[in-house]
Amino acid sequence: MRLKLFTVLFVFCAALVPAGASAEPLPPYDGGMSFHEIQGPEGPEEFSWEVKLGEEEELRQVDDRHAAVYYTGEEHIAFSIEATSAHDAEGTSVPTTLAVTEPNVITLTVHHRAGNPAAGGAPFDYPVLAGAGWEGGFMTEQVVLIETNRQGPSAPQGQQAPPTCVVPDLTGRTLRGSRKILHRAHCQLGLVRGERRREARVTEQYRQVGKVLPAWAAVDVKANPPGQYSRVS
Repeated sequence: MRLKLFTVLFVFCAALVPAGASAEPLPPYDGGMSFHEIQGPEGPEEFSWEVKLGEEEELRQVDDRHAAVYYTGEEHIAFSIEATSAHDAEGTSVPTTLAVTEPNVITLTVHHRAGNPAAGGAPFDYPVLAGAGWEGGFMTEQVVLIETNRQGPSAPQGQQAPPTCVVPDLTGRTLRGSRKILHRAHCQLGLVRGERRREARVTEQYRQVGKVLPAWAAVDVKANPPGQYSRVS
């Protein structure tokens, strides 16, 4: 009788444990959103990562493909997050979206089960992988080279040349100062590794100084807490 009563109590207590209590912890977001190959329509569509937030930071939704970490109570962005692309075995792009599902969790949805929207819902060719597709193969293009003078090409008369991002030297600068310098150079601050407070100082940057990139390209950096770098910003 006692054994039977103990068994009933054990089953009852086990039923009270939340279903997700034994779930594995989410992987940390480190700037990438790689996921395992999706082998068929029965494969998962949602993949989540935990975003490490500082004391004065909060994670916000921007649109259906972007999220960003903001400084609390402000509109200044610490760094932005974009949904990674996906493609099938033939190189066809698979739609993806990104959502903030918890205060510090982002969830990527790979919409493979609904089929290819550009082909009336035709099934994708599995496996589905992370990364941009090449849309069915390679294309050969003929490129004509036009000689210009040695002073470099200029914009057509009456038109202004499009801006480019010329990567500035950020080493030793505060994150706040780096953001202003990058904006003046038509760049933006990307992923910040290490300390993310505005007073933190950049110890390493992951774009070569002077490199010319498309306008508003992101420059990732590593920063240390204030007082651990001697250079004045």
